[in-house]
Amino acid sequence: MSSMRPLIPLLIAAGILLGGNGLQSTLIALRGAQEGFSASTIGLMGTFYFAGFLLGCLAVTHIMKAVGHVRAFSALAAIASAGTLLLVLVVDPVMWCALRLAGGFCFAGLFTIMEAWLNSGAANKDRARVLAIYRMVDIGSVTGAQFLIPIVGASGFAI
Repeated sequence: MSSMRPLIPLLIAAGILLGGNGLQSTLIALRGAQEGFSASTIGLMGTFYFAGFLLGCLAVTHIMKAVGHVRAFSALAAIASAGTLLLVLVVDPVMWCALRLAGGFCFAGLFTIMEAWLNSGAANKDRARVLAIYRMVDIGSVTGAQFLIPIVGASGFAI
């Protein structure tokens, strides 16, 4: 178990990233409804996210081989962050669909890189335990982050 201690910062970072992504998915649907987007448009935004996620899954190994884990993670995190900020600044369904596509691509890469780091940092005997803890962090942070919406509200950019 002490061999897992170096992975704690990565698990904390994963919790923040995963929670934020889960919160954003819920928040976009709520915010889109507040902005007057139709249910079909909001559903299309979800489709764009998962299309980007699929493309990201297919491309991330090539990206990691080309520039390495750290640079790939940094670039994908920067693009995802900028996209999240643009969602607040540009309230347009077409732009939101494009940003959801890019966000899906980025998050597929970010999750893959985090899981690769966890796998490489875990000893063979601890690998199942590390991935189980990662999944608990994932589900717990996504679920917990949802409680920010009723506390802070879905409008504006406080969240």
